[in-house]
Amino acid sequence: MEEVQKQALEWARDIGILGSEKFFQECVDCGYARCASLAYPNASLADLSLVTRWIVFLFAVDVHTDETPYDSLSPEYLAFLRNMGATVSRKANSPIEPESLTSPFGQALLELWVTSRTQFKNPGWERRFSRSFHEFQSSVLWEIALRKTGEVPDYLTYSTYKLRSCVAPIGVGFVELVGPTAPPDAVLDSFLMENVRLLVCDLISMAADLGSVQREHDFEAVPNTFTSLQHTLGTTPDETVLHYTSILHARMNTLLSIRDRIDQFYPSMCAHERHIPATKDYINEVILWLGGSMEFIHQSHRYSPGVDIALES
Repeated sequence: MEEVQKQALEWARDIGILGSEKFFQECVDCGYARCASLAYPNASLADLSLVTRWIVFLFAVDVHTDETPYDSLSPEYLAFLRNMGATVSRKANSPIEPESLTSPFGQALLELWVTSRTQFKNPGWERRFSRSFHEFQSSVLWEIALRKTGEVPDYLTYSTYKLRSCVAPIGVGFVELVGPTAPPDAVLDSFLMENVRLLVCDLISMAADLGSVQREHDFEAVPNTFTSLQHTLGTTPDETVLHYTSILHARMNTLLSIRDRIDQFYPSMCAHERHIPATKDYINEVILWLGGSMEFIHQSHRYSPGVDIALES
C-alpha cells in the first residue's frame, strides 16, 4: 500500500498537479491509496494503482478549484475545465482546445483516460463513465459561476446538482472498471441499476458533506448540501442533522431493499434469470465501495466533522 501511494504521488508531482506543499502533505496524511483499497477491496494491484492516481487527480482538481479565487485561475486551467468531458469522449462534436492540454491537469486526465481504456472490462463502461465525467465538468463550471454571484442555492437545487454531478458517480464507476464480474450492458443501463448508482452516490455525497461541514464554513464560498438544507429550512445545525440523517437512512434502506429483492426486480431490467447472480455481485461490490468510502471519510484527516454522526450506520 505504501508503494502504491508513493508511486501515485511521484506521478502527480512529476506531471505537476500537486500544487502546494500543503496539498502534498494532505495526500500523505490522508493516504489516498488506503482510500482506494477500502473502496475497491477486490481490485488487482494494477487496478488499485490506477484508481489511486485517479483519486489523487480528482482531489487535486477539487482543491485547486476551491482554493484558487475564480479570477486567478489560469487560462490553461479554465481551458482544461471546459474540455474535461471532451477529453474522455473525443466525439467529433467535442473538439479539444490545444490550450487545455498545456495544463498539467489536462495532461494527467488524458494519461489516466488512455490507461483506463486499456484496462476496462465491460464494453459499456467507457460510455457510462464519459457521461458521469461530462456531468462532473458541468458541476465544476457551475460552482465557479455560483461563486461570482455569492448566491446560496436552496436544498433541492443544490442536491440535484450534487447528486448528478459530484465526483461520486466517477468513483462508483470504477467498481465496474476494476470489479471481477459485471452484468450485461442491458442490465447496467436499466432504470433500476441507474437508481442503485444514484442511491449510493447520494449517500456518499451526503456522508462527505456531513464530514466536511466545518471545512466548508472555514474556507469554501459554495455551501454543501448540508448547509444548503439548513439555509432552506431555517433550522439550527442540530435540527438539520435530524432531517439530514433521516434522508440518509431512507436512502440506505431503499438500497438494501433493492439488493434483497433483486429476484423480484429482474424482469424490469430486461434481464434473464441467469443474470441474477452477476447482478447481485455487482450490487454487493457497489455497497463495498460505499462502505469503504464512508470509512475513509469518517477516519480521514481531510474531513473535520462539524456534527456527530455514525457514518457506519
